[in-house]
Amino acid sequence: MSTKDRIKQDYITQKGILTGFILIQKPSIKFNKKGTYQANILISKEEGEALVDIIKNIRKEQFKKTGKGTQLAEITQCIPYFQVDEETGEKIVDKEGRYLLKTSATAYVKNMIPDVKIPVIDAKCKPISGISIGEGSIARLALSLEGYSTAGKTGVSVKLKACQIIQLVEYSSSNKYLKNFSEEEGFDYSEYQKNTDTPCEEAPEEEEEADF
Repeated sequence: MSTKDRIKQDYITQKGILTGFILIQKPSIKFNKKGTYQANILISKEEGEALVDIIKNIRKEQFKKTGKGTQLAEITQCIPYFQVDEETGEKIVDKEGRYLLKTSATAYVKNMIPDVKIPVIDAKCKPISGISIGEGSIARLALSLEGYSTAGKTGVSVKLKACQIIQLVEYSSSNKYLKNFSEEEGFDYSEYQKNTDTPCEEAPEEEEEADF
């Protein structure tokens, strides 16, 4: 369907907690060669319910406009949050009734460089870069809610446009067991880097200013 036929609505979340695998600064090309950004955020029960209503309304209007012959897509981008018991596999409902909002964006990677970047600002609305945003960071996300009718379905995509970090929790890949090691004679990675041409690192759906 044509882009002009999409029903769109901008949306900025309230403060929430980033959770899961966060790809805001560097897209992943593992499953999509164009590159994908993603950020999942826990929002309040009240906001989650209100946002579901907004998504339903956009889906309804999109169906009226371009949905003839399609079915309504299930709303999976904004759902009640739950955890899974590791021993029993049972779902544990969140005591606060929070919602999990799933967002993503396409990076359009060419030659390992993304054409689209997600702007990130701090609590004072100043642009920031070179930080590692980790799970548990408190943030607000600027989104574009866009209706679609394709592949026999009419639904709404939730596209990530910008991010405001209110409270940063830096990402760390360190393992608690590493502290048990002591320094030894042998392989020195810093020396290895000096003598090796390091290839581009593989990153583990349009850029706009956020009106935060």
